[in-house]
Amino acid sequence: MASTWLRVYRLATGALAPFAARRLKAAASGYPALRARQPERRGHVPDAGGELWIHAASVGELNAAEPLVRALTGDRRRRVVLTTLTHTAAEQARRRFAGANAVRHLFAPLDTVGSVARWLDHTRPRALLLVETEIWPITLDQCRRRSIPVAMVNARISARAFERYLRFSGLFRDALSAIEPVLCQDQRDRARFEALGVDGARIAVTGNLKFDVDMPSAPTGELLEWQRLWSGRPAWVAGSTHSREEGLIGQAHRELLRRHADTLLIVVPRHPERGPEALAALAKAGLRSRMVDDWMADPNANGTVQAVVVDRMGVLNGLYQLGDACFVGGSLVAGIGGHNLLEPALAGKPILTGIHTADQQAAAQGLEAADGLVRVDSGAALAQALKKIFDNPEYARHLTANASAFATSQRGALHRTLEGLHPWLRQPANRPTS
Repeated sequence: MASTWLRVYRLATGALAPFAARRLKAAASGYPALRARQPERRGHVPDAGGELWIHAASVGELNAAEPLVRALTGDRRRRVVLTTLTHTAAEQARRRFAGANAVRHLFAPLDTVGSVARWLDHTRPRALLLVETEIWPITLDQCRRRSIPVAMVNARISARAFERYLRFSGLFRDALSAIEPVLCQDQRDRARFEALGVDGARIAVTGNLKFDVDMPSAPTGELLEWQRLWSGRPAWVAGSTHSREEGLIGQAHRELLRRHADTLLIVVPRHPERGPEALAALAKAGLRSRMVDDWMADPNANGTVQAVVVDRMGVLNGLYQLGDACFVGGSLVAGIGGHNLLEPALAGKPILTGIHTADQQAAAQGLEAADGLVRVDSGAALAQALKKIFDNPEYARHLTANASAFATSQRGALHRTLEGLHPWLRQPANRPTS
């Protein structure tokens, strides 16, 4: 039955691949250099051999992978080909591993037989390490055929994904049989993998690698220039925001201004190309808003600007450190699942987020249980929570201390993951079949 499912999947992905390729190419319109690299997705990549392939689909997975990549390449004997699916993650990978000769980036192949086979023919990886939930049946089948060992780290399955996998259990049960070990974030994830047919002997719980990221470095350069523009004003940062959220955030800020008239809102959309859309939503909410470049070009307007949109990558962590409170987006509207709550926790700032945090469930529940996170379900609730934080510095310090203590208590996943991978990493390099 599993082979039947795989045959159907092959036909479906083969038919849909041209549409997926066009959509991905269109999504790269804001990244000219990345747009030119789209053939990598169809397997047209430089020849290599013997690298460890690590796949981190998007920015969230890249955040988890970063400490592991650095640990695995630290002795300079192991080389890594790091793949991503999204362009945002690709750009982040370029920034984070600039100058790291042991790490090169490629786009992952589309999950079709032709694309995956070509990609593997050229790269010839010694093994594949999947980060979080990346279950691509054809890729895993091709790895099995070529005797390429596959492991999964920081593994998790959200409730939504679990329901989908159960509906197509024949397909995913067979795909998961190619993976050993499966190193999960928590016991709930372990139970879900077992329900999908993964033998418990192949599973271990090692924790969440995102807790083991390095402490953020102090903001420098342009970020400090921005801070000088709002010097003396309270400010809060809304990070990783999505469509339909900026309007609610703008309404909350307008309400906050009734009590704290000089407060500045800094919005950092999850996808920088959405900057103009975010700006329009803030203006519709009644705020005097500027894009960050326009703001920098007219510093005399600082006193009248109520909100700034930052359409840049790689600056959110620094802005969290410079703000007085942090809201983490992707959480006020359903269907996204929330974003990284650990960055503001490590930045030492009060954290707010919405109620839709299925993709950040362990961190959200842990921070909330430690009284280090404020949940809100609407723009009005966000405004009230912000008023409490800005009105009561002692309350803000209480939230910050609890969040920092929780984040510190959860560290150690990197060590446990490396221990869990040790036997797997010592396996002999594969010899791809012809």
